[in-house]
Amino acid sequence: MYDSERFSLAIVDNDQLTLKMLMLLIHRELPLVEIPWACRRGRDAIDRCLSAGSRPDVLLVDMSLEGLSGVEVCRQVRAATADVVLIGVTSFSLEHYAADALAAGAQCVMDKAQVPDICDAAVALVNGRTPRTRYVSELAAVQSHALLAKHDETDADDGSATRPAIAAVAVASLTDREREVMRLCAQGRSSREIGELLGVGESSVKTYVMRAARKLGARNRTQAVAEWLMLQN
Repeated sequence: MYDSERFSLAIVDNDQLTLKMLMLLIHRELPLVEIPWACRRGRDAIDRCLSAGSRPDVLLVDMSLEGLSGVEVCRQVRAATADVVLIGVTSFSLEHYAADALAAGAQCVMDKAQVPDICDAAVALVNGRTPRTRYVSELAAVQSHALLAKHDETDADDGSATRPAIAAVAVASLTDREREVMRLCAQGRSSREIGELLGVGESSVKTYVMRAARKLGARNRTQAVAEWLMLQN
């Protein structure tokens, strides 16, 4: 299978030295990739992604941006378009950012120091494949875009017209195991207890919760349970 390595990739990171190093290392890994711009402010990145003349195929988003967060950059870009591959990158704990970033439309979240892996993920995503990395969205960009756009419409319209459609999409996107985990979470059971009941490890339960939360548009387990209970009514 042939993967095209001719695409454009932009970067937003609040550290100037990191920007320069990422550009240099990415150019070495992927010499055919064009890097049309790199910036330090989330708002600048959003504006450029939403303009047809400066929209890249891929955007690397530093999760710990100052001011407008990396998660919010992902959310605003994905709510507006499905045409940009969003890869969250961080020097800190991936687990700290993964659930929120994936719920905000990022297609994966990766260690900023692992540039070859980031490049491999970018190539895979641009060519319609799932990258080989731990924190990957189960939703395609078009699905994330549809969900986030509907959420924005709900906020604008006070929810009366679009909330039923959002609920239907969210519930339908859950797997049987994710539904079972959410049902048990709603009963107040811990991850350890749920793991024992389902015959899986505690870490697996946390993964199911994270995935369900992302699909339900929740930021954490507590919000996910609240959304789940509301959608059952």
